[in-house]
Amino acid sequence: MFVAAVAVTAGALTGAAVLGGAFDHESSRPGTVAAQTTADGPAPAPAHDKTPEPVTRIPNDDRAQGLVYKGLDPAPKGDRCAGVLRTTDGRCTHGPDKPPKGVDIAKDTPPAVKTQDTAASPDRPATDTEKASPGQPSAGTTATVDARQAGSAAAKTPPAAPAPTPGTSGGKAAPSGQTVQCDGDGTTGNRVQVVYVHAPGNDRYAEYLGSFRKWAADADTIYFASAQETGGVRHIRFVTGADCAPSVLNVEVPNSALSEFSAMNSALAAKGFDRRDRKYMIFADAKVYCGIGTFNGDERPGPTNLSNFGPSYGRTDAGCWGGSTAAHELGHNLGAVNNSAPNTSRAAHCTDEWDVMCYSDAPYYPTMRNVCTERGHDERLDCNHDDYFHTSPQPGSYLATHWNVANNQFLMTGNGTRPDPGPNPTPTPTPTPKPTGSTGPSTGPVPVVGQLTSDSAVVSWPAAPSAAWYQLLLDGSHLAWVQPNSARIHHLRPDTDYTIAVAVRDKAGRDAKPGRAVKFHTPPVSSTTTKPDTRYMLTNGHTGLAAEIWGGKTADGTVLVGSQPTGFTPQQWYLDDNGRGSVRLRSAVSGKCLQLGGAASPGQWVAQQPCSGNAAQQWKLTRSGDGLRLAAGDGSLVLSVGKRPYYGAWLLELQKPDSSGYQAWTLQKAS
Repeated sequence: MFVAAVAVTAGALTGAAVLGGAFDHESSRPGTVAAQTTADGPAPAPAHDKTPEPVTRIPNDDRAQGLVYKGLDPAPKGDRCAGVLRTTDGRCTHGPDKPPKGVDIAKDTPPAVKTQDTAASPDRPATDTEKASPGQPSAGTTATVDARQAGSAAAKTPPAAPAPTPGTSGGKAAPSGQTVQCDGDGTTGNRVQVVYVHAPGNDRYAEYLGSFRKWAADADTIYFASAQETGGVRHIRFVTGADCAPSVLNVEVPNSALSEFSAMNSALAAKGFDRRDRKYMIFADAKVYCGIGTFNGDERPGPTNLSNFGPSYGRTDAGCWGGSTAAHELGHNLGAVNNSAPNTSRAAHCTDEWDVMCYSDAPYYPTMRNVCTERGHDERLDCNHDDYFHTSPQPGSYLATHWNVANNQFLMTGNGTRPDPGPNPTPTPTPTPKPTGSTGPSTGPVPVVGQLTSDSAVVSWPAAPSAAWYQLLLDGSHLAWVQPNSARIHHLRPDTDYTIAVAVRDKAGRDAKPGRAVKFHTPPVSSTTTKPDTRYMLTNGHTGLAAEIWGGKTADGTVLVGSQPTGFTPQQWYLDDNGRGSVRLRSAVSGKCLQLGGAASPGQWVAQQPCSGNAAQQWKLTRSGDGLRLAAGDGSLVLSVGKRPYYGAWLLELQKPDSSGYQAWTLQKAS
């Protein structure tokens, strides 16, 4: 028996990031919930076999057990949340859950892995002693390809070297137990984003980062092992880094936001954590709840089920941190357990133990039955696989005719680059660039192009069974052989039409014909003239990284890093006219301005300080080649992506101008 709550809701996608990536050139922004009645959006309201009975009252608070009902009310008859509770921010939730037996929520969960070296403070980099990483700074699990090599005399056969681990991009691998299955570029499409949320002055990210990754990987193990019981393969599709470890975002919110679930949701949404293609697995550094989250209760099968869409918020507090808790809460996010299920508790759980999602819950406190007698099944989903999770249910059975979590589009049906030969859930229709067509039969995968900047693009495609290599063809000419099923192509020309196609070489050395070529157009180089009171994002096309205030903090001295583009507020900037052709870079999340951390010199990091007329806050935007440069002070040094890893991100620093691509930036408006 495991006790913790969570759930799902549908909402409009806001911020700069969209379904196909943070900077998709093609229009792919979903509409609001009210407008989402077509096949590519959720239905406007959940469907039920039987109209749910409204909850008539909620229990009194029991703070020692984490049962805090502040901000929650019973949903009335006819409300879309009827049968459960409603939050003040307008979402449905089962409410808080009791902790597992023997767990004291007032006590911290100790780190699950050895703590990281914290000699370098997250706010004060040890510039003089920190060593550069031999790896390539990268936003995700993509291969990196230089467009200038297309059509060259390079060999048209792949290298004979052993295959690298897919998605590592040449960087250092994450420690054992902290990795998950990579898929595509690590960020595009429906994904679960792990988030560490804390109050000002209480940042334990460095101490617990490895543990958060391990607990996320442990949750994935539960889903994988549960799918194996029914003959299939399922993995959680996490947002991942270049080392195939789950991306863990460090986010600061006010103390008041951590005191109540709705307030935390609103604080995260205000920072841009309200994407329709994200479910947020939140480790909250607080001791208010054990677990709580949102839940839709939509029983209909098919792609329009509300559980197929975000944003969803599942919160676990420090006393209950762990893989089972995360798996339980994500289960609610994915649509478990509906009140029409054969063994429902009538409150989003089940009664047939042992099972991750089963326990006797409020308000009905049903009698439990030990159907799966092996206690170890408490670390698995769906005892007997008849209530909410089965990869291949019998025709006519409950899970064949009602919502089945195994079909949720936030789960992978295969091992990332090793596809599952079993049944696949109905995919979410995703807008893609229009194919140009091809001659002869198309046997290769059709790519999707996204995250376009003036000099780069990310190309992703479905993994092919038994693929050993993928060949990329740019404008019909050989570009590169890669092994991950995505690639970042840099050194493209701005404002230019291109086509990209993918061919497959299998493990026996046989080549298939390329799939259909897809056309895309790079946007022009951004203007150096910016508009007042307009938010922008700064992205480096060579690495795919976006400039971000570390952790979205408001404290003076918080450093500037490069992270995966998310579109959330810490990656948004105002460029204020500072006179004499210079600008100040003012953070949208803190209202503070970027300033050199010390004397101007190569390797000097950048941090935020209160905005002033200080010369160290003066920057100049200049065009350089196919992008923009941000020059500090007298212009002899420019902002660059460094090669020093920084708590899951990469430190941005000053360097002398060169042509490496690490100093070329794209400036784009954020929504």
